[in-house]
Amino acid sequence: MLTIRCALLVAILSLLAVGLPAQHVSTSYTLSSKYVSRGLNTVNNWVLQTDVSLQLGNFTLSLWGNMELTNHNAPLYVRSKPAGTFTEWNLIAEYATARRGVQLAIGWIEYEYPGTGWERTREAYASLSWERPFPLSIALYQDLKAAQGAYLTLGGEIPLSGGWSVRADVGYGTERFNAYHYGSPAASWVDLTVGLTTQVELGRGWSVKPALWFSTLLDRRLLADAPNRQNIWMSVELSYSR
Repeated sequence: MLTIRCALLVAILSLLAVGLPAQHVSTSYTLSSKYVSRGLNTVNNWVLQTDVSLQLGNFTLSLWGNMELTNHNAPLYVRSKPAGTFTEWNLIAEYATARRGVQLAIGWIEYEYPGTGWERTREAYASLSWERPFPLSIALYQDLKAAQGAYLTLGGEIPLSGGWSVRADVGYGTERFNAYHYGSPAASWVDLTVGLTTQVELGRGWSVKPALWFSTLLDRRLLADAPNRQNIWMSVELSYSR
């Protein structure tokens, strides 16, 4: 299976990276009261999301996973009891470079949804980001298999006092993208996500990041009359990098 191959590939690369000069290894574990992505309430209950990344020079390989902690979505899946299992894996390959304070990245994402019966897909993406006067980013994702549409995001982060910051991201979808994911065959602004976050350094490369999130769909035609078009949830991320 692709999942097993992805996990083995990341593990092997991590072992091979020992002793290489230009390396950066990071991992994170995020406990979240919901899983909301691009305005979609994917899991309306607790999940544990993991990520491991290996950077060699300008290249980064990452494996992201979503583990469900309850059986809330059991009626929606082919697997009767998803609690304690990973129902999504994302394998991400990225090349990034920076010039004059602007970072350019291009990448590829493979999506797999074991035990759900959902269709696998893949996306190519390109992004620009910069840090001054405050962090801003723009990214374009092109689905190459399932949706065959594009999704554009604009995001920014404003620092507040006391080490807190406000993060906001807005997304725009093309006709095909919106038809596949939201049941509306019209291009429109899709979603707005706002988060209040802070980060506490624990030492030796470890940090913890609590956050409170709000998300809403921006067009009434998207998932019209469906529940959970607006969501509030919290998360706590424990991360390590070296």
